[in-house]
Amino acid sequence: MQARARELWDAIPPSLVADTRGAVVRLRQARSPRQVVGVFDAELTNLFEGFAPALVDHPLPFVKPRSAQTAVALIAGCAAAVDEIEAIALLLPGVDVVAAPSFPVVAAGYFSALALEAYIAGSLRVHLLQAGGSTIAPSPLTHDVLTAMTGRDGAAFPRGAANPLTRRMLRRWARGVVPFVGVGYASWDAQRTIRTIARMPLFPALPSSES
Repeated sequence: MQARARELWDAIPPSLVADTRGAVVRLRQARSPRQVVGVFDAELTNLFEGFAPALVDHPLPFVKPRSAQTAVALIAGCAAAVDEIEAIALLLPGVDVVAAPSFPVVAAGYFSALALEAYIAGSLRVHLLQAGGSTIAPSPLTHDVLTAMTGRDGAAFPRGAANPLTRRMLRRWARGVVPFVGVGYASWDAQRTIRTIARMPLFPALPSSES
């Protein structure tokens, strides 16, 4: 799985990979849960402000919903597994709980997973639009991906989606506190994004500035 994730990262434009790595570093440096949430929210906003133009030109090779669902399920499940280590450690005698990952480390893992989930979902959307002969523009593409990830349509994107995405991370984190539950929930939750993308119409209306 790590090799597959590395392969996906290598296919993403270097500028976006660098931005994501920088976000991960800043998340790991946070010193309190409140600070982690604030950094997570700000970094999600920064991520979505710049990812769509690169995505239009460099989509990942996910042309079918099934392969995209499998990929995001594995990635989200791996992030949740890191979250579950501490809870599982409590059940195992002789395991040093102090060695379990801290919340900033867990949040950094979730951020990376959500970033990949967004890029995979956007890549699938690009390929489906191309196959349907639809016009692709960055603003509608960002709107579609964020709508799929938040369940909110018509919000002020991208800043209007940051809080819902942060809450999505917190829901995954909360379920990861329960041993063996978080992986299943995170995998299912990530696949919802792909299912929503796959159901979207292929001829979206373009804003007048991009038509």
